[in-house]
Amino acid sequence: MGDLIVRRATTDDVPVLAGLINGFAKGHPAEGHVRSVEMLRDALFGGQLLAHVLLAERNATAIGFGAWRKAYDLFWSIYGGDGLGLYVIPAQRGFGVGLCIVAAICAEIREHGGQFLQASYDSELSSLYERIAVGRAERACHVSALAFERLAAVAGRPARDIIRALPEMNLNYAPMNATETPELG
Repeated sequence: MGDLIVRRATTDDVPVLAGLINGFAKGHPAEGHVRSVEMLRDALFGGQLLAHVLLAERNATAIGFGAWRKAYDLFWSIYGGDGLGLYVIPAQRGFGVGLCIVAAICAEIREHGGQFLQASYDSELSSLYERIAVGRAERACHVSALAFERLAAVAGRPARDIIRALPEMNLNYAPMNATETPELG
């Protein structure tokens, strides 16, 4: 099937991202809305960075993306990330692409000093998110503490390896010491 690569998107990727976003919008009230490629380029790569986008590719073909922005948790006084979107083209679903994107997002958030990922999701993604994240009734969840660190640590590995290393949900409540390194499964 070919190696999966998840990388930071660049301004050259905007037309491809626009196509993926059109697929992502299917079934949403904005499905028929005409989206401006120029506005997308400005929002993602213009003077004021509004979001970080990762692109998943197999055989040099874009098959999915994940987007996030910096967040701050007032209760815990820590930075993290808000998941803005996760999409994998239908033909590539079920192969761990979404999980690889989520792990890469966690790693990137960690690079920016963050310690959690929070996102909302629909029923199609519930089995992915609710396996490792703490979910809420409104289908919003977070990955934090030692669970976040473990997921970030396996970014870039094949989906099969990430699945084997998925943290237990209770690790969302197990903060790491500053000198501790996560054990990988």
